[in-house]
Amino acid sequence: MSRIEELVERLCPDGVKFESVDMLAEVGTGNSDRKDAVEGGPCPFYVRSQKPIAIDTYQFDDVSIIIPGEGGIGDIFHITHGKYALHQRAYRIHFTSADIDTQFAYYYFSSHFKSFIMSRAVSATVTSIRKPMILKFQIPLPPLVVQHEIVKILDTFTNLEAELEAELEAELEAELEARRAQYEHYRDRLLSFNETPRRSGGSL
Repeated sequence: MSRIEELVERLCPDGVKFESVDMLAEVGTGNSDRKDAVEGGPCPFYVRSQKPIAIDTYQFDDVSIIIPGEGGIGDIFHITHGKYALHQRAYRIHFTSADIDTQFAYYYFSSHFKSFIMSRAVSATVTSIRKPMILKFQIPLPPLVVQHEIVKILDTFTNLEAELEAELEAELEAELEARRAQYEHYRDRLLSFNETPRRSGGSL
């Protein structure tokens, strides 16, 4: 039994509680457009792409999860630390509950949000999401000590992957892919909780 499993068993004898995002966070969009971008600006500007661009003003100064409202649904996630601007079709998820670590929530979103959206889709693809979809997403709430331990482990994997990506490049792409697959395997395993989530509402 791993340390995580031991902690969960000892601290959560009745199982891990799940809570919907609407009970844990504020969710909203930005008010900027790509035309507002300023090359070399001092603040990151989160749009709907894998990498933020730059801007010279900011709308928010906090720690939040950013996801696109269109394009890259379930594949693009950012976590902010400080000042930033946000596109009008990108969502900011700012956790206000003291029961959740935002970095833990970021990893859980990365692992489970896409399957949550796809399970409720009426077609094989999802081109956009709306605020109510995000609000209904349920997140496990193990004790903070468990969340912090999971974050510590996944941060280590993330840092190793970033180092490999910078060093190995094309000639060792297979090694990088193997490391990425290993990371995803352990991430999904660490973030798998057996308690069935309570449903706070109907389907999307």
